[in-house]
Amino acid sequence: MGKNGWGLIGTGRIADERILPGIKAHPGNDLIAVVSRDRTRSNAFAEKFGARHAYTSYEEMLRNPDVTVVAIHTPNSQHAEQIIAAARAGKHVFCDKPMTTSTADAERALRECEKAGVRLGINFHNRFMPPFIETRRIIESGEIGEVHLVQMEASPGARPGGRLGSWRLDPAIAGLGTTYSIGVHIFDIVRYLMASEVERVSALFDTPRGVMEETNVALLRFGNGALAQLSVHENSPFPHNDFVIYGSQGRITGRGLTRSRDGGVLEVMTGNGEPRTTEFPAINAHGACVAAMSDALLEGREFAPSGIDGLRSAQLTDAMARSAHDGLHVRLAY
Repeated sequence: MGKNGWGLIGTGRIADERILPGIKAHPGNDLIAVVSRDRTRSNAFAEKFGARHAYTSYEEMLRNPDVTVVAIHTPNSQHAEQIIAAARAGKHVFCDKPMTTSTADAERALRECEKAGVRLGINFHNRFMPPFIETRRIIESGEIGEVHLVQMEASPGARPGGRLGSWRLDPAIAGLGTTYSIGVHIFDIVRYLMASEVERVSALFDTPRGVMEETNVALLRFGNGALAQLSVHENSPFPHNDFVIYGSQGRITGRGLTRSRDGGVLEVMTGNGEPRTTEFPAINAHGACVAAMSDALLEGREFAPSGIDGLRSAQLTDAMARSAHDGLHVRLAY
């Protein structure tokens, strides 16, 4: 069996601290190349992680036959065209969230990958956190009965001076504010836990159209009848980062799990009301997501979260923006 030849574009903090270490840690991977517009930065990353090539041109990297899969960790508005270019070059794609900044672009990117016969995976890394894997197992087991309500918050706390990184403050590049920077992870993990599609959404943003929102409060109705109340924000100093899942026969509470890098606690309450508590250590969930994608490529099978999951995320966030800006309850159609 051969190895996955990885190339990465985008040398930001997550790529540095999480993605590249994850690629290097997997025995079935070779790090072939990194790309940055800044030659000094590209050379530094190649040296640090042992990449064979340092490029300043994405197109040049795509011409390298040793690169078989591309990791995209660039500003949001660039994702769609970079996915399409990789697909047309015959490369598999592992893309950071959000996959694209519109449903139309998500459909284009997915269509090009399907046409080229390449895999498209999305870095919804929360799916690989053990407490969320355990939460889904508990729900599927029926231990808490039929789920009827989910409440979840996610926030990094107040960020002095606004979101760090100037491109995240530019609607033309970032698309949306906290909805994309924080929210898409939470929206995806709730969809993963419910194993059901969102049918209807109602959302409120703290800013008008054209101004990057720092708070998104949303209500979702799933096809299985469950409701979800979600809040994501970047302007409050002491967030809980907790979730509660209410079922007909019990409750699951996650404390400090939705944004914590230090692990957290999962509490399950059923029957006599005595809680069962499990502590979870912090892991490199980004690395676990990379490892799962690497395994899927080596074994020639589908990977989830896939391009379909990226498309569903784009459809939901488009609906949220429409709801918030136009004061509508929006029904999603797939």
